[in-house]
Amino acid sequence: MKTLIVYAHLLAACVAIGILLIQDLALAKTRGKALPAAAIKDLTKSASIMFIALIALWISGLSLVLIGYLDNPAQYLMNEKLWAKFTVVAVLTLNGIALHYFSFPRVTCARGFLSVPGFEQILVVLTGAISSVSWLFACYLGIARPWNYTADYSYIMFIYSGLLICAIIVAGEALRSMRRDDSPLLTEQASLNRPQKCE
Repeated sequence: MKTLIVYAHLLAACVAIGILLIQDLALAKTRGKALPAAAIKDLTKSASIMFIALIALWISGLSLVLIGYLDNPAQYLMNEKLWAKFTVVAVLTLNGIALHYFSFPRVTCARGFLSVPGFEQILVVLTGAISSVSWLFACYLGIARPWNYTADYSYIMFIYSGLLICAIIVAGEALRSMRRDDSPLLTEQASLNRPQKCE
């Protein structure tokens, strides 16, 4: 039974990571321009699959924790890597909510992502960076067996925080590059005195 749960857990993680990387690459190629209807449809479908995968991860993960605790109630919950993984998964879950209700409508904006206000653009790339790092790091923690009962919670979260900072810096530079490429269009719109709005 435990083997089947582990398999389901890994399968859900693989599906989520695969979709995440494919969609990140596809969105990066658009350079903030308006998405065609087919791309929006694919993005919506991918978001639904990732939501299901996340639910499967929570259910299978909590099941494995329960099994582990019943097998070794005295020590299992003393594994600080376990609590670090729960923290990371909680972050990606909350961030996923922000992605769904805040970032997704702006990425699929009829006039393109770069038409939304600058602060909202920053929040969108921020949630994207957090999502990528959190999913990848959570999966890494799942296979990082040498850290069981050896790595401190603070040490693991320090590494996680460092990766987040690096990803946010890269995302910020990518946003600056997109804005720079789009600046002639923005200048033309400013001269016409009709700023773009996401509709």
